[in-house]
Amino acid sequence: MYFLKQIGFLGIMLLSVFGYSQSKAKSYIIEGNEYYQKGKFDNAEVAYKKATMEDPTSVKANYNLGNALFQQKRYKESIAHYKRSAEVSKTNNDKHLAYHNLGNAFMQEKDYQNAVDNYKQALRNDPKDDATRYNYALAKKMLEKEREKQKDQNNKDNKDQNKQDQNNQQKQQQQQNKQNQQNQNNQKQNQNQNQSQQQQSDQQKQQNQGGNPKVGGENGNNKGQGNNQSPEIKQGNNGDGKEQDNAKNNLGDGLLKALQNQEAKTQRKIIQQKAEKQRTTTSKDW
Repeated sequence: MYFLKQIGFLGIMLLSVFGYSQSKAKSYIIEGNEYYQKGKFDNAEVAYKKATMEDPTSVKANYNLGNALFQQKRYKESIAHYKRSAEVSKTNNDKHLAYHNLGNAFMQEKDYQNAVDNYKQALRNDPKDDATRYNYALAKKMLEKEREKQKDQNNKDNKDQNKQDQNNQQKQQQQQNKQNQQNQNNQKQNQNQNQSQQQQSDQQKQQNQGGNPKVGGENGNNKGQGNNQSPEIKQGNNGDGKEQDNAKNNLGDGLLKALQNQEAKTQRKIIQQKAEKQRTTTSKDW
């Protein structure tokens, strides 16, 4: 538990040395104090704001406005007015009060470093204040716990990060291994395909070499261009028929010569038979 300090309320009597705006600001401060004592902090806020508009350098208007905002748990807004009060304060007591409540506001925001710094400033202006010393010690303890907690959290984060890095590395390695395996499978598949194609090519060559050649063109002797498996007949390279005609002529000449020889042989035989007949006849006549 830490303590919130308030500046004492002003008396009703106003000095004539203040200007009109300052007198009006003090009137708003008194109004705000009345609302504050009744626990109507929102009404007190309105009155204190009017006072700061009349006199922006009023220590009490800014300080009490900070208190009204603090009571409404609007700590960040209260900090601005506490700081303003500390800046314009002329006495150690006023500075002490402003810095003390600044520390309180930072404690509520769990900003322990700033709380420690402002309590320290408050003690410089009033080293004997027990409430400030208590709050200062509490803020330092909370700051140490926060740092220890942050340290543990950093260690945990580092461990988690290291674990995450290891998991990522393992995943990457697994993916790389999977990719390598896939590459090996693809390479093996390509080799099998190449071997299969080579075997088919060799079989095709064997069939071409051992199969029956295609017949040439109608008028040529050369082999036709085509596969064994294709039923169509291709015309030979010399499909004009000249060599085929020569072959036919040679064959005809041979047959003619054979016929002529046979005819000559027959003629000789007939002549011989006639001659023998004549010799026989002549013999009888004798």
